[in-house]
Amino acid sequence: MSNYRVIRTRKADLDNPIILHKGEKVICGEESSEGDWIDWIFCKSDNNEGWVPKQIINRSGDIGLILEEYNAREFDIDVGEIIIMDKVLNGWVWGNKKDDPSIKGWVPLNHLEEV
Repeated sequence: MSNYRVIRTRKADLDNPIILHKGEKVICGEESSEGDWIDWIFCKSDNNEGWVPKQIINRSGDIGLILEEYNAREFDIDVGEIIIMDKVLNGWVWGNKKDDPSIKGWVPLNHLEEV
């Protein structure tokens, strides 16, 4: 695992992030191809909607089957905080803050530097 230091403050965009379970079906919409959202697909579940990495969707037309557990939780971050990375996907880091290993979330890679 790598550690990253926050170099730019950011507030999370989502108040109610989409949470999906392996085997769940979603309706797939727009696929992003620019900015921080390259290779993310906007999906709707039975009770929420949000951006999902295309690598975890088996897509057939407008219907997608989720291939692994997914949570779109994003962290509010401040300069100097340390993020412990579990994985990097499509320009985002999934991991936890060093001072709170019990909660996982996403942070844009362009707000971090590896330490």
